[in-house]
Amino acid sequence: MLADLQDIVGDLVRDAVSRLGDAARDRAIGLAVVQYGKDRPRVMVEDLVSLAGTPKTLPLPADWLQGQSRALSIEYPIGEVPASLLPRHLWTVATVPAGEIIALPAEAVTGAAHRLAWSRPHVVSAIEDSIPEQDREAVAQYAAGLLLDQLATLTSGDRESTIKGDSVDHADAAPNYAARAKTARQRYHDLLGIDPKRLAPASVTVNPPLASSKGEGRLLWRRKRS
Repeated sequence: MLADLQDIVGDLVRDAVSRLGDAARDRAIGLAVVQYGKDRPRVMVEDLVSLAGTPKTLPLPADWLQGQSRALSIEYPIGEVPASLLPRHLWTVATVPAGEIIALPAEAVTGAAHRLAWSRPHVVSAIEDSIPEQDREAVAQYAAGLLLDQLATLTSGDRESTIKGDSVDHADAAPNYAARAKTARQRYHDLLGIDPKRLAPASVTVNPPLASSKGEGRLLWRRKRS
């Protein structure tokens, strides 16, 4: 539940919570839950009956959230081993004036049961919690990283204290918070077994041919090897 995550975040970065406040802590938890949902989607499964029309469709589940839910797979016919999944290129989620629809292939059987796997956002509140217990620390670590990033920004302009006996090293505060934030994010990835580099876009280097001395394109011939 939300109280559990609040306690874990407090245990991890009580200094950040005491300085930034409970509201900032709860916002960080909310953002961490969203990120966790991207990395570990909340998968729902429901059996739905296909509807006639042009195109033939599956009705949307009652808990479907437009713009947030995603259709993952459609099993038809139901019950085969291994599961018989409709090829992804044969169906789609389309947006029409009335909202979103799940369009089926033209040869789909009207009135037949289809098993839809779909995702919806994770929820953490005082009465509902969709985060598995084994992943609570990971979500708390991500929230802790966000709070520590805020503290790093907040203390980046701090100056050396002129008060005698002040043991706080203001010059090192921001780098220390930034380093702790990085460690918290790495802990999140480690706990979920995620390689953060997998999302880095691949770079492509292109060497355009140089123009000739007259500003024209060069004609290049390759010598054939015998």
